[in-house]
Amino acid sequence: MKYFLSAIFLFFSIILFAQPRVISGPMLGPVELRDAKVWIEVSPEVKTVSLQYYKKGELKTTKTINYKGELGNDFNPIYFTVGGLHFNTTYQYKIWINGKPTTKAGEFTTKDLWQWRKPVPDFSFLTGSCSYFNEPVFDRPGTPYGKDSSIFESMAKERRRLLQ
Repeated sequence: MKYFLSAIFLFFSIILFAQPRVISGPMLGPVELRDAKVWIEVSPEVKTVSLQYYKKGELKTTKTINYKGELGNDFNPIYFTVGGLHFNTTYQYKIWINGKPTTKAGEFTTKDLWQWRKPVPDFSFLTGSCSYFNEPVFDRPGTPYGKDSSIFESMAKERRRLLQ
């Protein structure tokens, strides 16, 4: 009985993992004024991949981009360039595999066209250094440079202060 259950589990595991599916992603790439990139990796069993997108809340504006590259390899990292977008607009997208919708979806907002039209948007940034993780075998003699990751703790405190 134990071997029979193990065989059934193995059989269903193979069937489950042999299904066309998204391996990783989608991951948002650069988003600009009028275009955005969406990256994804699919399993070797995938025959077709599409990205469907529309302005947030406006399904009537739906458009589809079909991936035209090669699929069926051991590794299939692909990306879509969504172009002709409106600036400062939020879009939603969904990934389709072999003509069927997946649960893989997301959204992005294009950049605003502020140059020479509006004041520069507020921004802030934080830098830190000395995040050197030592490996004693390779360290120089004496007190090692960096020592630990405490810079990240200081940076996290600064971030909380900036958000208040």
